[in-house]
Amino acid sequence: MDSNTGFLASSPAAPPEHSQQEDARHRLGTAGPPRILIIRAGAIGDTLMVTPLLRAMRRTFPDAYLAFLCSSGSQDVLRHNPHLNQLLPLGYRNLPYWLSVEKIQTTCRLRELNFDWSVCLETHPRFLDLAGRANAKRSIAYANPWTPGSFEHVPFDPSLHCIENHLRAAAAFGVQPDGLEMELHYASEWDEKLQRRLRAAGIGGNDCVVGVHAGWGGRRHPPDQTRLRSWPAANFAEVVRWLAQSVGARVVLTGSVPDHLVNENIRRLSAVDCLNLAGKMSLLETAALIRRLNLYLTVDSGPAHMAAALGTPLVTLWGPGVFEQTAPLAGRGPVQILNRHVRCAPCYGTPLMKSCQDNICMKQIGVADVEEAIQQMLGLTRAEH
Repeated sequence: MDSNTGFLASSPAAPPEHSQQEDARHRLGTAGPPRILIIRAGAIGDTLMVTPLLRAMRRTFPDAYLAFLCSSGSQDVLRHNPHLNQLLPLGYRNLPYWLSVEKIQTTCRLRELNFDWSVCLETHPRFLDLAGRANAKRSIAYANPWTPGSFEHVPFDPSLHCIENHLRAAAAFGVQPDGLEMELHYASEWDEKLQRRLRAAGIGGNDCVVGVHAGWGGRRHPPDQTRLRSWPAANFAEVVRWLAQSVGARVVLTGSVPDHLVNENIRRLSAVDCLNLAGKMSLLETAALIRRLNLYLTVDSGPAHMAAALGTPLVTLWGPGVFEQTAPLAGRGPVQILNRHVRCAPCYGTPLMKSCQDNICMKQIGVADVEEAIQQMLGLTRAEH
């Protein structure tokens, strides 16, 4: 990306027949290649779940101008996406329009870009308002009480994954699906930087390396306090000890700055010399690490979706999230999700989420269950090689 313009190189997938593109543009009322705005200002996983739609749009309309309005915290997972022409990051996404100079400036930029279509994958009134201010000739959004009447309303099917819902939303524009696999691209320099970091820690290219992601960032709580998506640190420590002693793996603990203390607690309880990289790597160096891993053990988090997008074998411990809609999908690599389906789950997005004092959905996942899943996954990946 050019740091001054925010433009991305476009490398489209193989296009459909030229006549099909012309027919679609004529039917949808655009004289030339469509200029399309996609709005999804969510977290890392939310953002990655839009990448199959970007690929489908580029394949359907190879000459289209595609712009993505995203959160600044997630922009790096799109920075090198070959299907995009421009990123428009929002640093303070939840500020109301009248208080946000950033949103006022962004609105001016959106109008200058003169979009034919906009697809708003957000349901909060603040983002729907921003989508309306873009003045696209045609706008689509999920149907809810706050969706403006000037938008075309598309239903969100709660029984389908978000990826499928996003593709269905854009079907009104003639977008043809091109698979459900997520994409995450980054420059090769991050692989080189990671190799130097691992060598300095005594980890070689032939070592079996297992990553453990015990947190999900942004939660400032004592490391021993129950958190909604967390699994007990003592359980992680048992698995880490087993990985080191029985599997012979080198263990790398990942996360953001708030996860550092959680990881140190796991190191102490396991008595294993893990490499704790929480808060020490950029998002794209973390992507390079995830690609290097032989296996990644995570809770429901952005890095879990990064692993699915990169094809890294993944074992995810699942609790309060809406499984049908947001679970990492297998495709580029194997995925195994351990989910106990307790009576109060999923509670994400409900009042129960804020009142939960004992996340039994996570605690009922046993250490032996996790070790068995890891063993199966490592056996599968080794057999493939």
